[in-house]
This record gives sequence, C-alpha cells and structure tokens, in this order.
Amino acid sequence: MRVSTQQIFQAGLSGMLQQQSTLNQLSQQLSTGNALTNPADNPTAYSQSLDLGARIANLQSYQQSNQYAQQNLQLSSSTLQSVSTLMNQVQQLAVQMNNGTVNSNDLQNAVTTMQGNLQQLVQLANTQDANGKYIYGGSQDGSPPFALQSNGQVLYQGDGGTNSLQIGPSLSVPSSQPGSAIFMNIPAGNGTFTVTPSGSNYGSSSSGTVTLGPGSVLDSAAAQSAFIAQGASYQISISQGSSGMTYTVSSGTGNSPSSSWSPVSSGAFTPGQSIDIPDPNDPNSPMASVSTQGAPGSGQTESFVLSAARPQSLFQTFQSIITALQAGTGSPAANTERAQGLSNALANLSNAQTQLLSVQASIGSQLQQAQSVSTLNTNLTEQFQSTQSSLADISYPQVITQFQESSTALQAAQKAFVQVQGLSLFNYI
Repeated sequence: MRVSTQQIFQAGLSGMLQQQSTLNQLSQQLSTGNALTNPADNPTAYSQSLDLGARIANLQSYQQSNQYAQQNLQLSSSTLQSVSTLMNQVQQLAVQMNNGTVNSNDLQNAVTTMQGNLQQLVQLANTQDANGKYIYGGSQDGSPPFALQSNGQVLYQGDGGTNSLQIGPSLSVPSSQPGSAIFMNIPAGNGTFTVTPSGSNYGSSSSGTVTLGPGSVLDSAAAQSAFIAQGASYQISISQGSSGMTYTVSSGTGNSPSSSWSPVSSGAFTPGQSIDIPDPNDPNSPMASVSTQGAPGSGQTESFVLSAARPQSLFQTFQSIITALQAGTGSPAANTERAQGLSNALANLSNAQTQLLSVQASIGSQLQQAQSVSTLNTNLTEQFQSTQSSLADISYPQVITQFQESSTALQAAQKAFVQVQGLSLFNYI
C-alpha cells in the first residue's frame, strides 16, 4: 500500500488535535471542578444534573419568599403585641377614671392621654414592612389602610383580602392581613347584646346613680334566637316611687321603646341585684342576666335598652372612652353617665382582646408552618446539592493524572511529528 506524504502529515495532525482536545477538556474540568463540561460524555448524568439544578433554583426562590413572609408575620405579631399592651394601658386608665373621686383636671388629662392613645393605635394599624407595604391593608397594601378623621372617627380604606407568598409547591402563607378583621369588626357588649342607657337618665334634674353591667348570657341558643335571629330588644326600667323601688322588663324591637313594647317581667328592686331576661319560649327560664349598681332618684325612673350586639371598631371603643371622660364630674348624673360609658367600653375592650388573641394565635401558627417549611426546603436543597455533586464533581487526583498523561502524550506526538517531517529519501542516497 502506498502512503503519501500528505497522508502522513494528516494522520499526525489529527492525532495532535485529538490530544489537544482531550487536554483542553481536562483543563476545563480542573478549572471548574465540573466533570460534565461536555454533555456528550455522559448524557444521563448531564440531564440528571440539570434537573437537580432546576429543583435547587426553585427551592432557593421559595426560601426567599419564605424569608420575606416570616419577616412580615413576625412584624405583624410584634405589632399586635404592642396593640395589646396599649389596650391594657387604656383599660387601666378607664378603671382609674371610673369612680366619683376624680376631678376635672384628672378627666382632662385622661382625655388628652386617650387622644394620644387613639393616634398611636392608628399608627400601629398603619404599620409598614421593610418594602414599605402596609401589612394591615388586606390586598391593598400600597396606601395607608386607616385614616383618622377630624371628628375622631377612623375609616378603613383597605379590603378583606390578603397578599400571599408561595413558600413551596401548592403552599403559600399571607404576607398581609385584612385590618377589618383585626381592628374593625369586633362584637360590642358581651358579644350577644349591648346595654344602651336612655338619654333622660342623665338630665340636669336626675339624681339617680343606676348603671348596668354588660350582662351575661345564661342560655346561648335562646339568646341568639331572641336577639340575633328575631331582632328582639328589651328595656329595663328601674323606678323609685312612694311604695319603694321596682323594676320592669319589656320586650319589643329597635332601640327606642314605644307603646307597643310589652312587659315580660317585673318585681321589687334592690340596688346591686341582677335582673334576669326571660326566654320568650319559656318565661320561667332566664336566657340572660344583667347586674346593676346604684339606685334611681326619688320619683325618678332610669331605663336601659338591651339589643343585639353589632360590630364595632377598636377605634370606636377608644373614642367612646374619650366621650365618657368628657361627660365631666361634680354631679350624680355626670358621674353615672361616665361610669356607664366606661363600663360599656371596658366590655368592648374585653371583646377586642379576645379577637386580638385569636388573630395572634393564627399568625403564630402560620409562622410556625413557614419555619417548618423553611427547614424542609433547606434539607432538600442540601440533599439535591449532594446528589448533583456526586454526578458532576471531578476527582482531582484522577483528572490531574489524566491531564499529565495527556500533556506528555501531546508533547511526544509533537516531537515525533517534527522528526517525521524532517525525514527525506535524499538523506540516504
């Protein structure tokens, strides 16, 4: 077989190029630490490595969202704890002012304090996260959800939705809370009915000192049916006449008694006693009871209406305390009006505390879930990275040895090619 000079040169060149390619590949593996620089070398491992890389990237994305969600949940929890502390301070102030020994200066200082407390409550309700988002605006987190009006009323400008962050496949946690469910929609009174005094109780000629407590429910089903389902109201009238003190309980609808209201029970009254509200379906069985303090003035009657509890905001409760404190002091009527107003406000504060605790418990549960998912995602990421490393990472001693062998082979091929290139038949003639 004849071998041409061109074939000899081509074979030598091809061998050196192959050695150079192998050397370049080994050099790249040494510089990157990755054995899968060329997918064709191991297509199965390369595909598995790409899949694991995508999973790791998804988990890292979930972890970023999880971290942000945890920060917001922790911020919400600490903010609500501050609200709870503020409510405790307000409760203590209301109790201190609920006696006949305070003077006008005490009341004015208390009003000023409460006005500051109301502004602080609005500020807490308008808390922003690290990105400037309002955490209590529901899904409307771009503007302050609560606005304090000049008349002391607070408007909610958010909505009832939430913004959520996905922290895992098919799993998300809220990054915001609807402020309406925390600060606005709080049942007033004892949660079933409220006590509203008649305005005539506190006239200039009134000398009565009767106040009613928020009341307690003895038969929940009957009370819910009467007050909520049927919309019934009850008037308690306490009088002092020539024959002594008596009370009358009448039933009707609405908050303004009229001639259509019907007496359902009555009896002698003793200051401090509790008055029962009979079950409409069983008059001999009380469905609720209301405690009393004080007594009506001679020849006078004091009346109160019990009606279904309606939602009331925490801001309204703060404002009602301010209103009660502004009733003044110095007369039995003023002291009694203030006492009744503060009694009602304290009942509303108690309901708000209960609702706040429920929200805090829910946030705590969501935070615990986010932390558990974060731990799981971290463990999965480490597992995937370990598997990916076993597929893609090189063995440095092995690759260094191969690199040295390939480098030596290339140098030998180059020297051999030079020597073959210099051969000529004329050198031997």
